[in-house]
Amino acid sequence: MTRASYAPRMRFPNDTSFHLRMAALLVAAMFLEHLAATRLPHWSSPMVGIVTFVLGLTWVAMAAFWHGKAMQDRIRVLEGKLDRVAALTDALADDQRARRALPKP
Repeated sequence: MTRASYAPRMRFPNDTSFHLRMAALLVAAMFLEHLAATRLPHWSSPMVGIVTFVLGLTWVAMAAFWHGKAMQDRIRVLEGKLDRVAALTDALADDQRARRALPKP
C-alpha cells in the first residue's frame, strides 16, 4: 500500500475536547485520591493486578477503535454528500449560464 492511498484513510477530527475532558477527570481523580487519603482514616487505594490492567487497556483500545471507525465512516458519507452537492451546484451554474447566454444565430 502506497503512502498516497494510505493517507486519505487516516483522517480523524480534532479530539481536543476529549483530551480536555480526560485531563479534567484525571485531575479530579488525583484530588479525590488525596482527599480520601487525608480525610478518611481507613482508606487505602485499591490494588490493580496485571489482568485487570490489561482488560482495561483492551476495553479502551476497542472503544477508541470503534470511535475512530465510526468517525471514518461518517466522514466518508459526508464527503459523498459534499461531492453530490458540488456536482449539483456545478450543473445549476452551467444551466444558469446557458440560459443567460445570448442566443446563437
